[in-house]
Amino acid sequence: MKRTITSAALLTILCAGMGASSVAMAGHTNELLEADLDGREEVGEDPSKRLVGDPDGKGKGYVFGVDGDPTTLCYNVIVNKIQLVPVGEGMMAHIHEGARDTNGPVVAALAGPEDTNAADCLTEGEMGKFPTGEAGIVQRILQNPEDFYINVHNPEFPAGAIRGQLKNTIHDHAAVPKPSGGAPTTPMNVTGMVYSGTAVEIFWERSTDSDGSVVAYSVLRDGVAVGSVQGNSFFDDSLTSDTAYSYTIKAIDNMANESMASAATVVQTAK
Repeated sequence: MKRTITSAALLTILCAGMGASSVAMAGHTNELLEADLDGREEVGEDPSKRLVGDPDGKGKGYVFGVDGDPTTLCYNVIVNKIQLVPVGEGMMAHIHEGARDTNGPVVAALAGPEDTNAADCLTEGEMGKFPTGEAGIVQRILQNPEDFYINVHNPEFPAGAIRGQLKNTIHDHAAVPKPSGGAPTTPMNVTGMVYSGTAVEIFWERSTDSDGSVVAYSVLRDGVAVGSVQGNSFFDDSLTSDTAYSYTIKAIDNMANESMASAATVVQTAK
């Protein structure tokens, strides 16, 4: 089980600690994909009937990767002036493969923005998240954004209310200054609880931030990022029995500032 970020504040985590890098980590370049969502971008079966989406609908989509984890994709979808209903009543969003003015298959299932926004992180192998089951689909999206689009569906427009083609913008931390404000405090008192030979849970005290709010924690296992969570615990069930693992935690605030890594805690799985 992987607990992921569900706050709309996820979109602010674009310039610190969470971005797929196409260059050496020393440059720490985040690849941020964006999509301008509009009802007029929807494509119907009849090409001559151009307006098939919500004529008033607008929105914005953000998609990005996670440092050290090439199989995880994070996103935030924000919508405006479209019908909003609970997810169970037909509110959906997806990433589709297809060029502009064409329709294509779903390659990533996103949460429906029933409260005007939806944000989460998806990892290859999670049930139902990447319907095609294609290995490497996350990197293919990140590296070829023009081949993919975000589509938001609701009962009023079940085939799509608003959509937008993904495009790439690069945020290089060696050249772009961080927003004003200090980093969050370092997570303290990191502890672990062993449940079995393959599962442990890591806990820590919540960090604080003098100029903003802490919106996420990055979890590193043996120095490699293995997940991002909003709360102050992380359940890891992909381990090997009778093996020691070292965990550290970093806090990230809503101005994209990242804390120092916590002191490491070592846990040993059961035999």
